[in-house]
Amino acid sequence: MAGGFVKGITADVKLTDEQYVNNEKARYVPFSVSPFQEPESRGREETERPPEWLELAGDLAWTASFSSVTSNTTVTGPMAVWNYGVFFALTWHLWATQTTYDIKYYTNDWWHRALFASQLAIYAVLAALSGSFNVGWELNGDTMNPFIGNNTALTGQAIRENEVLSMKRSLSGINMVLFISRMFLLLQYLRVIWYRRQSKQLWSWRFYLPPASIFAAGCIFLGCFIMLQDTDGSEAVAVTQLTLWGLAISIQALAAAFTPEDEAEVLKSKSTLTPRLSALTVIILGEGLNGICGTLRNNVNSLGLTPRMIAESISMLLVLYFVWLLYFDGFRIKCSSNRAVEELWLWSHFPLHLSLILLLEGIKNLFIAANALGAIELLKAAFYDVVYSAGNTGKIPKHPQLEALLLPLKTSWKQEVLDLTRALKKDTDDSYTEAFGQMFRWFETCVHNIYLLFNEQQDPEAEFEFSNYLSTNDNVIMDDWMGDHVLINKFAARYNEIMVYSGHWLLAVSGTLLICMAILNVMQRFPRNRFAWGYSFNRAAVGAIFIVVGGATSNLNQYSYWIYLIIPIIAIGYSAAAVADWIILYFSIHSIRKKEKSSLIPLAHGGLEKDDDNFGRGKDVRRFSDLHYAHVSSRRMSVMESSGSAASSQTTQRTYYGHHEVFDPYAEAGVPQYPSYHRKQESRGSLSDSATQSLLVRGYEGRTSLS
Repeated sequence: MAGGFVKGITADVKLTDEQYVNNEKARYVPFSVSPFQEPESRGREETERPPEWLELAGDLAWTASFSSVTSNTTVTGPMAVWNYGVFFALTWHLWATQTTYDIKYYTNDWWHRALFASQLAIYAVLAALSGSFNVGWELNGDTMNPFIGNNTALTGQAIRENEVLSMKRSLSGINMVLFISRMFLLLQYLRVIWYRRQSKQLWSWRFYLPPASIFAAGCIFLGCFIMLQDTDGSEAVAVTQLTLWGLAISIQALAAAFTPEDEAEVLKSKSTLTPRLSALTVIILGEGLNGICGTLRNNVNSLGLTPRMIAESISMLLVLYFVWLLYFDGFRIKCSSNRAVEELWLWSHFPLHLSLILLLEGIKNLFIAANALGAIELLKAAFYDVVYSAGNTGKIPKHPQLEALLLPLKTSWKQEVLDLTRALKKDTDDSYTEAFGQMFRWFETCVHNIYLLFNEQQDPEAEFEFSNYLSTNDNVIMDDWMGDHVLINKFAARYNEIMVYSGHWLLAVSGTLLICMAILNVMQRFPRNRFAWGYSFNRAAVGAIFIVVGGATSNLNQYSYWIYLIIPIIAIGYSAAAVADWIILYFSIHSIRKKEKSSLIPLAHGGLEKDDDNFGRGKDVRRFSDLHYAHVSSRRMSVMESSGSAASSQTTQRTYYGHHEVFDPYAEAGVPQYPSYHRKQESRGSLSDSATQSLLVRGYEGRTSLS
């Protein structure tokens, strides 16, 4: 045993240990590798693409930087929505520009691995700076005048100065981080240009567009950093900064769209945008699901589960499911051969991803509001029973249901009964008022604790009003309880307003998400028939209905019943869109099978020269589809003509057939591209076409039966 161990640790590498050798070769990477293939090795050299774990780590790091905003900022007003949108635009454009570079020029070397570490650092710093991010610190007067309560004027001024300083540091730090990120990306593009000139690849002055735009964007971010150093907040500076940010992002997107494509087999990287965008969408959905799971935990720990709360939970999960289904299963993304369209398709994912994040955040907030309001309704119903019983009998009754509801709040009604009974036994003129004032304070304290149970952050204004309520004398509390509840509503209304604010725009955002899906579908699929158009029209129609209904009902948040209906309405709308998709697919498949029969049977009998109006004739089928995978390759024709065993008449027929296009029913009907059906492979110099094409050829030649 010991001898084997000594022999093992002193032995040299053996080439027979293929697994170890291959693993070591894969791990050993040089410092820098050209992204271009050598002319003599084109088509034979192994492709270079970022390892999957590296891509996933980068996407997760980006998500962490943005999730810090969602965790530190609750959507409680218009400025919070603006903060979400602006910060998401800044971070998303970092991901988009870096991904555009990676899919083309990434090589597995230490140069890119070191720069990947810089990306992680950039995302980490952005996450740290997002806590005080507020684009409205110079535009919104309320932001510049934070709530100060009963503090003196000097103390209020100090609070304001601290808020302004924190926001200024956040914006300045973000500008500097964005500048540094652009300089790192500029170095990567300059390295590519150097390799391009060294290897004498295709050259055009437009290859300078990406690095030039990135350098210009970096200078803009640096200018914003300098501009903020000499200001303590003004509307002109705020507008200028937002405008410059938009300009920096726009010029990078335009430069990428007008950059020429390299020739085929020139780049080592064969990556595409499709898997990266799909992975990012899944990560965003997962991040939203993580936040929603937290609300489900609060639901389980809340003051009892009602059928309404269960319905809200099911509706929320259905929304997540149908969003996933409509995006991933509703249509299959295909890469465009046009560079400008591909870049437009990439950047069009920005409103889709932003709508998706706002949808998930809004659903979470309304779910919290529904749970909190439902719990308060349960507590009120039980407490009113106690009040009416005490008013009629003069004694404080026990209430097992109320005792059970208070367990999540770590409060005991039995203890409160003992305290109230002791107050009533004082037998003074004010004992009755004192006991009931104490009971009402206790109840509002329980309501306040429910708000805190479902809200991650306390609201300073609401907490100030609650403190004033507790310090009010018993007579005022009794009058307020028997009257119009002015004192109670001062703190309760504030928390209600915060929790239900998402109801103003959630339906509109739900519709915007569907319209973005419809636009992306049209951009990437280029529909050519009524079924393919139907998928996009379906999403656009349901999305437009959501936007109209959302605009008409945006002011109904004051009614609790409407808050309970919003999430179920979204679930019903998304499920209707998914069902409509399946109905369109059913009729599309029906059309496919019908055309398959009409196109296969005539060809089997050699009817190539019949009437042109017959859809099944090979002479005329080319007008149905011009997709590349529906063509008969000239290589097939040459192989068929070179076959020595074929008769001359057969060769003539094959040549005639080879000059015409073949109808592809699946492509014509707009059905998603199923790999099992549309499969084209190069194998030993011959071409393997789709199942329908092979069947057409065999049927025409008469070598096999249609079965």
